Amino acid sequence: MIKVRQLTRRYGKNTAVGNVSFDIGRNEIVGLLGHNGAGKTTIMKMLSGYLEPTAGTISIDGIDLATDPHPIQQQLGYLPENLPIYPEMMVADYLEYAATLTRIPAGERLLAVRNVVLAANLEERILDPIETLSRGMRQRLGLAQALLGKPRLLIFD
Repeated sequence: MIKVRQLTRRYGKNTAVGNVSFDIGRNEIVGLLGHNGAGKTTIMKMLSGYLEPTAGTISIDGIDLATDPHPIQQQLGYLPENLPIYPEMMVADYLEYAATLTRIPAGERLLAVRNVVLAANLEERILDPIETLSRGMRQRLGLAQALLGKPRLLIFD
């Protein structure tokens, strides 16, 4: 499903990821282990298409992420390390906004939001402003956001 070949990312003279290659098969769960600064987040950002590699290739189901990112990104649920959340928004409003960005059709959004709220056990906090949520509840909200649209591929940082 995922083929990564000689993936490299440099920031100026500093190499964050150097010549990494791996395969991930369908239905596999994979974790990246390493110390702080080892390049785990950089690899995940490149896998999501958020960050371009300096060198190397990423293909998912035979589609090259560099040349045709949109079909891949439409099937992707991504939970970054620090979710860019709007603290003044209510949980329900944020998830509807995220569903809109995910291009879930208007007629299906309410059900999609309801399903991820139940999956993340957020039903009691649905009308709360995000700024009032604990860190753990914000992580649940991030999980709910990543699950919108029933993605085939999930990347959690």
